[in-house]
Amino acid sequence: MKDRRVMDWFMVVFYDHIVFDTWVGGHGKNFCMTSENGVRRLSLIGGFLGAGKTTLIRKFSEWLSYRDFRLGLVSNDQGSGLIDTGTFVMSPQEAVAEVTGGCFCCRLDDLVNILERMSDESKPDVIVAEPVGSCTDLMATVLQPLERVYGLPLDLCPLSVVLDGRRALASLGGRRDPRDFHRDVGYIYRKQIEEAEWLVVNKRDLLTKEQLNDLLNRLEGQFPGKRVFVVSGKTGEGLDEWFGALMSESSLPAGLMEMDYDRYGRGEAMLGWYNAEIAVDFEHPTAADAWLLETSSAISRHLAGSGCKVAHFKTSLEHPDGRSRAHQVMDEDEVSLAESHAIPVSEGRLLVNLRAEGDPKLLDEAVDRVLGSQAGVNFKAKASFQPGQPRPTHRVEQLVTG
Repeated sequence: MKDRRVMDWFMVVFYDHIVFDTWVGGHGKNFCMTSENGVRRLSLIGGFLGAGKTTLIRKFSEWLSYRDFRLGLVSNDQGSGLIDTGTFVMSPQEAVAEVTGGCFCCRLDDLVNILERMSDESKPDVIVAEPVGSCTDLMATVLQPLERVYGLPLDLCPLSVVLDGRRALASLGGRRDPRDFHRDVGYIYRKQIEEAEWLVVNKRDLLTKEQLNDLLNRLEGQFPGKRVFVVSGKTGEGLDEWFGALMSESSLPAGLMEMDYDRYGRGEAMLGWYNAEIAVDFEHPTAADAWLLETSSAISRHLAGSGCKVAHFKTSLEHPDGRSRAHQVMDEDEVSLAESHAIPVSEGRLLVNLRAEGDPKLLDEAVDRVLGSQAGVNFKAKASFQPGQPRPTHRVEQLVTG
C-alpha cells in the first residue's frame, strides 16, 4: 500500500465485513467490525453540564451516518422531558432512546434493556450514550458492569470526557474563581476528569491561544498522561481526529479511581434540576426567536438575582413549522440562540431544562415569575428537585487484568 492517502478514510466492503483503514495522527490503524456477529461499539461520552456533549454527539452522529453506519443514541437525565433527546439527528438508520429518572449507574438495568432491545430490533453498528452531566465513576459503575456483570457483546470505545474550556480554566486554577462551583460540586467535576481515558477540550473557538496553552498545562500538571483532543463543536476543528480515534481504538483503562460517595452525594444535592413542558398560545403571530430569547433572558436574570449559578439552561419552542432553541452555559454568558426560526408563529410547545447550583424552589420561582402571569401560557407538566444520593446498581471494585 502507498504510504500517503489522498483521503483520510476509505471503505472496502468484503462479504459481511466493513474494513476501515484510518490514519490518525499519521499512523495507520485498522479496525474491522461485523454487525452480524452481535458485537457493537459503544461510545460513552461524558462531561459536566454545559460542556457541549449533545452538540458533539450530534456531530459524531452525522459523521457516522455519512459513512453508512447504523446508529443507536441513548440520552440520560435525572428527570424527563429532555430537549437533548429531541435534538439528536434523526434518520432511517438511527434508533433514539432515553434513560430518565436517574443516571445510568443507578438505572443500569434500564440501560441494559435499551441496549438489548436496540441490538434485537434496529441492530446498530455503533451506540453512543450521553450520561447525566453531574455523573461520574462511570468506568466502575457502567462500562465495566456492562461487560463483567451483564456480559453484553460490546466493543467499548475509550471513555471520553468533554470539557468546556472556560469552565475548566475556572475550576483548575488553584485559587477561587467566582465562575466556579462550590468545592463539593467541584469534586464531581475533577473526578470526571480523573477517570477519563480521553479528555476532549471543547469550544476552542472561545479560547485565546494563551488560554488554551494555560489549560493544557494545567491538565498535564494535575492529570498527567491523559490523551487530549482540542475541538470546537461550532467550527468543526479537531472533530475528525477524535471521531477517527473513537472508531479505531478500544477502552483500556489503567485502573479504577477511589470515590467518596458521601461527598459525591453532597455535591449532587447542591444542584437544582427543573424541567417543564408548557403550551403557549399567542394572541397575535409572534416572532418565535425573539420571544424565546426575551423570555429565557428574563428567567436568567431572575436566577442571577436569587444567587443561583447556572450550570446549563436550555429552552426549546416547538411549533408546527419548526423549532427555536436558546441556551446559557455559564453565569457570565448571555442567553443565545442555538437554533433559529424566522417565521412568526401562533402557538408552540415550550420545553425548559434548567440545571443550576441552587435550591430547586428558586428555579421554579424564576420560571413562574416570567411565564406564570403571561396570557396564553399553560403549564402541562413541571418538576423541580435535587438529585438523590447516587446508589449504583453495580460497582466493580477492581479491574481484571490479563
